[in-house]
Amino acid sequence: MEKQHAGASEKNGRMPYEGFFEEETSQRQEDPPAGEVLDSFSKIFEGYGLDFTRYKANFLKRRLDRRMSILGIGAYQDYADFLKNNRKEFEELFRSFSINVTNFFRDPTVYEVFSSTIVPSMISNAGQSGKIRVWSAGCASGEEPYSIAIMFSRVLEKTRDLTVEIIASDISQKAIEWARLGRYPSKSLENLPVEVIGKHFTPVGEEEDKEYEICQFIKNMVSFGMSDILSSDARGLDAIFCRNVLIYYEKEAQDLILSKFHQILKPTGYLVLGMDETMLGRRCEKLFSPLMARERIYQKIDPAKGTKELGKIAIQQG
Repeated sequence: MEKQHAGASEKNGRMPYEGFFEEETSQRQEDPPAGEVLDSFSKIFEGYGLDFTRYKANFLKRRLDRRMSILGIGAYQDYADFLKNNRKEFEELFRSFSINVTNFFRDPTVYEVFSSTIVPSMISNAGQSGKIRVWSAGCASGEEPYSIAIMFSRVLEKTRDLTVEIIASDISQKAIEWARLGRYPSKSLENLPVEVIGKHFTPVGEEEDKEYEICQFIKNMVSFGMSDILSSDARGLDAIFCRNVLIYYEKEAQDLILSKFHQILKPTGYLVLGMDETMLGRRCEKLFSPLMARERIYQKIDPAKGTKELGKIAIQQG
């Protein structure tokens, strides 16, 4: 829910959903196991048509604890009763399940290596179709898909016969609304080079509460939609960025997600995971080959071709 957000920007300059992962203190004298707590909420979630059984129990419990702390509710059963008939509160809770720790070009080396080593191969593989499709899975407030678009925009300046389509999804409707708006406080652009800001962002508002909006050309490269990773109908992809999302899923769900990625990627497709995520020791480890292990960049192993395609880039890398 990779990869590490929505509505209007806050005047105090805080990032959307900032603080969701701050340490939370509980005033409850008893702190039952996460699994036991979630059992009492599962039917409520089902009643709203959602299945959170694949998420890590401790992660979900922390979200419940935070909402209860905000509302001043000390007992899980009291919060469960409150949640049953309060759609607005459920939406607030649901919004908190989105993974909201992100920034533009997070781990810059990953983008540098992908741009210099992988993108040329993707262009070559695009062939006569001249189209590249990339999925940002768990896009939060949009920094990742817009970073990918900016990365590819440099190539598009030199290659007119190429089209890049970036699909971006998140489970939070609020996050998607924020991402579509494409407007960010100056704080979120602090690590970007001045030339990148000047070329791809437009300042909006007064100096004291200035924001920066993504330029229309970059916006046009990205299409946003609300969906869970496992329920997404994305197909025929050249690359998937799912960074710092899998760590919030149970291991069985992680394997299901990785298997799905293998199915929907093209034979030479690429997968980029977060720096705290790896293929090692997984049942689906043989589905992907680590091209750049340090940057968590993998390539799909196509059963029909074995590892012939993989060798080309491995040789170039060496």
